[in-house]
Amino acid sequence: MKKIYFLFVVLMSCFLLQSQVVQLNDPLMYGGKIRGYAKNSSCVLVATDGGIFRTTDQGQSWTNATQTFDPNSVNCETIVSIGNDFYAMPNYGSGIYKSTDNGVNWSPLSFSSWTPWSLGKISNTLYVVGVGQTGGQLYSSLNGSTWTPKAILWDNINTWQGGDCELLSFNQDKLYLALRNNLYYTSDGSNISTVSVSGLGITDFSRNYDIDGDALGNLYYRVNNALYKYNFTSDIWSNISTGKIPSDYQIVEYYATDNAVFLTTMNPTLDIKFYRSTNQGSTFSELTSTGLSPPMVSDIIEVSATEFIGNRLDGQIVLSSNGGSTWSLNANQYIASYAGNFTRSGNSLLFSREVTGLILSINQGLNWSIANNGIPGLSGISAYFVNQIIQVKDTLFSFLQPDPFSNNVALYKSTNNGTSWTSRPIPAPYNAGEEYSFAGKCDSALFVNYYDPVSGNYALIVSFRYGSSWVKPNSQNSSEPLYLKGPKNCLFAFYGSPYTSFDGFRGFNNVYRANNFGLSFTDINPGNLFSNTFLIKRVSGDRGDKAGPMMDFDAANNKAIFAVTDRAWGNYNIGIDRLYLYNITSNTWSVISTTGLPANYLANCIKYIGNNVWLLATNTGLYKSTNAGVTWTIAHNASNWQKGIVINSIETIGIKAFLGTMANGVWVSDLNTGILEQVKDNDLQVFPNPTDGLVNVIMPDLGGKTANVSLYGLDGKVMMTKTVQSKQFQLDLHNLASGTYLLVINSNNRIFRKSIIRN
Repeated sequence: MKKIYFLFVVLMSCFLLQSQVVQLNDPLMYGGKIRGYAKNSSCVLVATDGGIFRTTDQGQSWTNATQTFDPNSVNCETIVSIGNDFYAMPNYGSGIYKSTDNGVNWSPLSFSSWTPWSLGKISNTLYVVGVGQTGGQLYSSLNGSTWTPKAILWDNINTWQGGDCELLSFNQDKLYLALRNNLYYTSDGSNISTVSVSGLGITDFSRNYDIDGDALGNLYYRVNNALYKYNFTSDIWSNISTGKIPSDYQIVEYYATDNAVFLTTMNPTLDIKFYRSTNQGSTFSELTSTGLSPPMVSDIIEVSATEFIGNRLDGQIVLSSNGGSTWSLNANQYIASYAGNFTRSGNSLLFSREVTGLILSINQGLNWSIANNGIPGLSGISAYFVNQIIQVKDTLFSFLQPDPFSNNVALYKSTNNGTSWTSRPIPAPYNAGEEYSFAGKCDSALFVNYYDPVSGNYALIVSFRYGSSWVKPNSQNSSEPLYLKGPKNCLFAFYGSPYTSFDGFRGFNNVYRANNFGLSFTDINPGNLFSNTFLIKRVSGDRGDKAGPMMDFDAANNKAIFAVTDRAWGNYNIGIDRLYLYNITSNTWSVISTTGLPANYLANCIKYIGNNVWLLATNTGLYKSTNAGVTWTIAHNASNWQKGIVINSIETIGIKAFLGTMANGVWVSDLNTGILEQVKDNDLQVFPNPTDGLVNVIMPDLGGKTANVSLYGLDGKVMMTKTVQSKQFQLDLHNLASGTYLLVINSNNRIFRKSIIRN
């Protein structure tokens, strides 16, 4: 489902500028899309791309519940509760984890003859799809220890033809199974019934992300700008939205909670309305004053009959205490946001996030601000859809969508480190393609892929003049896009689609040298060293797909190091990773016999930073080598690292290494001392919050004599400044209007921030 998002601009915040690794804590990085949730009598756990987070006060405050989760992946989409126990399944890890203490600790479940593929529940019974040599089968358990075989889904591992395989849990009586574009349900795990497509006007359920249900047993599906509800007696779907919302409004999103259905709609002039039904679709009422502009909320969780948690469409958390009629921004949030295209330009740092657009820091991450000057936003909404960022020498390039419904992208460039941007259209005859994306760079050359609808293949073009002119280096097109990386004297090339070909999605089984900037290609994969089970790894792409190779090069010493994964045992989620050295001069490959890396580590990103220093980001930490990858030492205090986070990019300024993650914002490491410490909001006490006027502030004892205090509005305006000489003081906000403000305190070179709500 293509979604519309809205940008809510807030002021930057700060992080501890000490000799340590920190997760940068800034309102522009707050939140993260809620992929799934579960609740018991005392808390709600939400599953996100950046981990599992817990709230015990209906979303007012959050704590990280991922510390002892799968060390291979924080990414989680499926989580269910059985009684007071929680069960969660990592997306890119393996197995299922159980918590009996509200997510504080997680323990892996044990499986012997089969592997769990998907997780769900019916009432107080846990269900999984288990896959083994005998095929795919449902299994049930009351406690995650003893499993009972249920319905057979396919009878032999060799008969599996691929496709979707996902359990969906909406209510206490039925478990749904989306399997190979079909939809089924069961009430006991043994008897499987088919959900008909009758009444929908479609042939299958290939868009299984449009399936939803409520706690009352209703099943919903969105198709052709209408919402349908299933009749389990007649096996027919009925349209429940047409005639109940304006005819020219497009249903952009819908969410079925326990007892309510929400619709976000938009008309051709971008007028947005938010609707709710509390009678299973019999009627819909417009929510005219939601507290958000525009009125759009996604990923809605019903905590109680009147209390809801949702995502504002930039990913931040919003709350409602009156059934969804009004919503407010939550000041205390987790960070599970995308920063994977993190880039350095000069001494500036920038990345793009969802609909926020480009986020820029000119002082090594101390302060952040929006940097969309010159980039067009969606008219009337101020939403920015920046897809990719790349730098060629001193010029930045960015691909962006003009609107979320467009399959085309526009190219922009910046020559002042991201401060402002200008359009740089790709000229004819190369402007008639689709799916433009960066293929890579080499010295002063920028490479771009696009899909050629005439040939039905991908084409490669290159610009040597900072986007002012383009050439196609050869006349050949390919069935898969091309990725390039390396120095001018040895430009490596790889073919691999981010969307199709399962092995190609996981890694590259090919590697070439691109001659004359792509005029011709020489195969340098001797004896098929890299194959369908022995793959050059790929970094994660912009939105969960796969992008270029996980490698880097030392041009001065004619060396390149590649991260390689061995999946010979058929485990397509987790393989055995190792490093290979390519000697550019002798054109030879050799495995690097490494020491210092943990057993069974997962490589996520490798970076050469000069002076014979290599950095390797893994699932267990950041490592440093000064001898071409032979010996590695951890670059921080390992006990505080968030295991399982995925580092997409590494940039360095001086002794600091900045780490852009797939779903955990930005981290920074001091490479000299390597102390790891996450910023904690509770280091600074502010109460009461919300406040009617007077606020008490207590700082930790930092050993400083004075502290500089600043209070900002959400528009960036300075509302108050003062210098204090005591760790405890008061702020008087009586003269300020109701709203949210940002408190920033600088004491003894440590910077803290806290959001304050003035009633």
